[in-house]
Amino acid sequence: MTPWAAAKYKITNPKYHGDDPTTVLSDPVFQCFPPGVPRIYLYNFPVQIVQIPGQVLMLFEYDHFVRRIYTDGRPHDREQGPLWMGDSIAKWEGDTLVVDTTNFNDKTLIDRVGRPHSDALHLVERIRTMDHDSMEVDFTVDDPKAYAKPWGTKLIFERKPDWKIMEQVCEDNATFLDFNKKATETPKK
Repeated sequence: MTPWAAAKYKITNPKYHGDDPTTVLSDPVFQCFPPGVPRIYLYNFPVQIVQIPGQVLMLFEYDHFVRRIYTDGRPHDREQGPLWMGDSIAKWEGDTLVVDTTNFNDKTLIDRVGRPHSDALHLVERIRTMDHDSMEVDFTVDDPKAYAKPWGTKLIFERKPDWKIMEQVCEDNATFLDFNKKATETPKK
């Protein structure tokens, strides 16, 4: 991490590993903000991938997010302001969809341990099916403001044909606050 990212991580990380569960509520997702990419992949909610002419759509059950990945050859849209989920374009390299995402805001975290990113984040995903029942996504994180060099990871997803995209909506953070309050209250004797 760069000094900027290390300082931000030092502040954020203890919130996820401390003894006080109330501190995790400072996480933007507990305020109903989008989790961003790649973090949205880390939730245990179904995602459906739909290919239509010129686009690949990712339909996430988590808060009903729809991610549009344009495959029609267009460049990144430089007119948009910084986005929670970034601006995604892609091309096919054989059987691998190579997704290039830029134009992020800096309000999300890369993962649940508090790894930060800046508005300079450039994410490349290489998505391919491994067999009928599994899909692999290789991520490369390139963010010169936050990391000294690009780094990556890989996730494997299992096909679940019986899963359905259900309605899961974050209405407000009251649900999280109420849950947390009940979890931390001392029972009366």
